Amino acid sequence: MTSEAFSRTLAVTEASTACDALAGLTGLPKSRVKDCMAKGGVWRRRSGGRASRLRRATAAVLPGEKLEINYDPALLALVPPPPKLVEAAKRWSVWDKPAGVISQGTRFADHCAMPRLAQALLGSRDEPHPVHRLDREARGLILLAHDGAAAAALSALFRQGLVDKEYIVTVKGVPDWTEMTVETELDGRDCRSVFTVLDADAGTALLSARIATGRRHQIRRHLAGIGHPVLGDPRYGRGNACAAGLQLLARSLAFTCPFTRRPHVWTLPAPDFPLPPQPGSRS
Repeated sequence: MTSEAFSRTLAVTEASTACDALAGLTGLPKSRVKDCMAKGGVWRRRSGGRASRLRRATAAVLPGEKLEINYDPALLALVPPPPKLVEAAKRWSVWDKPAGVISQGTRFADHCAMPRLAQALLGSRDEPHPVHRLDREARGLILLAHDGAAAAALSALFRQGLVDKEYIVTVKGVPDWTEMTVETELDGRDCRSVFTVLDADAGTALLSARIATGRRHQIRRHLAGIGHPVLGDPRYGRGNACAAGLQLLARSLAFTCPFTRRPHVWTLPAPDFPLPPQPGSRS
């Protein structure tokens, strides 16, 4: 969040349009309020109800309602790269999420989130539901449900360990092992990662990663903990900068559809290895 960002809540005291009320509260030009609303930064709470995003600038608001505006000009200015549709079924779709796109929206915005982007590309009236997450900096396969019941059924597959996922990472250093299982707790919770060396060259290694749990940044944290941080990971490593960004790819995804009982598997091409030399580096 930038220094210009803010979050404010307005108790509506007289009938108005949402845009007019928020412009009066914040002093922002109406054009900026409308942009913030369209990109998911405004929420409305009716008396006794739950908060929901409010996108329509001309929506009427009434006394007793509350409006919340979350404004971050740097975030609103972001233009997300488009995801690629891998397969669309009736109840779900699989996408190749590019780096820079988040798995789901935040209180401040959702225009850079997979559900909103997928909704636009599918031409759907309803926004898809995320059923698992992939780090914003990472790229790869992600599954979205097209309705609430599908989201519940697909989420159950993940909880029951019935979804097979493989990740490919490039790490700093060359491990002295071929395969390693890491079971270090994260955030006080059990978790398990299995890493396998696929290739090694010039002080880096290409690994396959499989996880039995889905803790936040699990692969990145486990690898940093054993001395092999993912290249391009500024949060958990040192001396592992990479001009190409975070080298973590959600390469494969497989499950049996809970509706048709048909098995599905998708696999993306493996990344280049070794990486091309960075600008200014010596070969």
